[in-house]
Amino acid sequence: MTIKIWTNKVDNDLYYTTGKARNQSILHSLKLTSGTALSDRWPEVVIDITSDYKPADSFLSGPMLIVSRELADLIYKFATDKEVEYLPVEVVYKGNPQGEYGFLNILNICDVLDRSNSQFTEIDGMIDSIDLVRIDESATEGKTIFQLDAIEWIVCVDKGLAEEIEKTAFTGIAFKSESEWQPF
Repeated sequence: MTIKIWTNKVDNDLYYTTGKARNQSILHSLKLTSGTALSDRWPEVVIDITSDYKPADSFLSGPMLIVSRELADLIYKFATDKEVEYLPVEVVYKGNPQGEYGFLNILNICDVLDRSNSQFTEIDGMIDSIDLVRIDESATEGKTIFQLDAIEWIVCVDKGLAEEIEKTAFTGIAFKSESEWQPF
């Protein structure tokens, strides 16, 4: 199985979106990247777009991966509700709601980092920064979409899902191989 790394770093500024939760305090008690289901306590969240263009189909707002409903629907054709959870958010651009969006809560947290071949720094046993990601693909069998346990902001998908997303031309998203991926 070939794994691709999800990134919101795209070549065209038109498809790079930044947004900020309007009332961040309602999110503080939630562990947004812990792999915990949140649907039973998900608040009404409003994301204000702070970039110059209308929101892309995929963007980050703090630690939250925000996706359009259409993108989430495609992901659910490949992934199960044990792997991801779509939690609705209101996305506002220049005072106007922008269609259906949600936080794609990744529930599948996996220990698949090949530590002996990756390059990273650690502080007190926790990865602080990473320059080179290598994934133990033997440990990814049967996984469609997941987050690395060692680095909570790295989301990986299987090649089949990545190809379908790219084929559909969703905006604000790119997939990189391990060798292509750059942290910033």
